[in-house]
Amino acid sequence: MTKHDTWVKLKPGNPYEKIMVLFPSGMIPMRDPFPLERAAGEFQNEALWMIDLERLNSLQVSALTQFLANHYKVEFRQVAQEVAEKGGFAMRQQWIESMMCGAESMQRTKELADWLETAPQPPSETAWMEFYNDQHARWIEGDEVPPPISSIEDIDSRLHTPELAEAMKRNEVNRMLLSV
Repeated sequence: MTKHDTWVKLKPGNPYEKIMVLFPSGMIPMRDPFPLERAAGEFQNEALWMIDLERLNSLQVSALTQFLANHYKVEFRQVAQEVAEKGGFAMRQQWIESMMCGAESMQRTKELADWLETAPQPPSETAWMEFYNDQHARWIEGDEVPPPISSIEDIDSRLHTPELAEAMKRNEVNRMLLSV
């Protein structure tokens, strides 16, 4: 598996606030740069973000598991089993405020934009599953390597935002300072 590079900041008032002290940067690692996991049960037909289990420490895993067990009034081991099966903790879109990402996330988001431009609208269940399976095989289970990013020109123009341009400028300044 490649090093996933998506991090999200949660909105104020989110249900995870009590355990955010375990994330000193205030950012939570995500497996994908967009909601990809299809939900079942009460969130059926909703795509969910997946908190990346592999980039959490044991204290964070335990706290998230206990939080969700308490929230859904189920046993700790039930949540732990589902998390192990899915490879992460599911989170709804409504709590995401902002995202920070690197080369892999930029490449995967470009692939999503390409797919959305060519998929039937609205995408069929079959088309969605083909996209999901391809993303999962190459990026989650596989070892796909994204092209490097040296400047904003290396990022698909559909993904350009003022925040991205500013971050790229800051990064360039940091590279220049490191080379002095």
